[in-house]
Amino acid sequence: MLPGLLVLLCVVLRVVPHPPNFAPVGATAVFAGRTLPRGLGISIVLAAMFLGDLVLAVLRGYPLATWATPFVYMGFVVQVIVGAHFRARRGGALISAFVGACAFFLISNFGVWISGLYAPTGSGIAACYIAAVPFFGPTLAGDLVWTVLLSAAYRPLAAWLEVRRPAWVPVRTIRISAV
Repeated sequence: MLPGLLVLLCVVLRVVPHPPNFAPVGATAVFAGRTLPRGLGISIVLAAMFLGDLVLAVLRGYPLATWATPFVYMGFVVQVIVGAHFRARRGGALISAFVGACAFFLISNFGVWISGLYAPTGSGIAACYIAAVPFFGPTLAGDLVWTVLLSAAYRPLAAWLEVRRPAWVPVRTIRISAV
């Protein structure tokens, strides 16, 4: 329950105005991988992304989906898997945030290239990735900052709830290393 509430909070934070590419979505995916069973983490992140996309489509007129959307979602799924992989490792939250941001960059921009915005050539994919480089810095910074904030908020709450309401904490905190 607690991880789901924090994921919901991150969806809200994605929809409200924020600095470009500094949304907590990647950190939320890493957080879900670190605190939830893998399948549940993936389901929650995909549902959160869809709900966020739906709200953004209604409120701001963004398209609900494009050719790149499956790649964006896949990038977040990979971040959940990376978070789960480094769950028990000391420093695993920051490692997951860094590796997850890099994986997201590669996967999502491949989707942008596939969508036809760039020529279907080697130089086209190179141009796509080069054009995306300025967006990577804020994405990485946001993933790292939000991962630290989510971990800092979660650990004491989870430790307290683990004793009082164990069902609210699906993955025991003793398996989650410090940031």
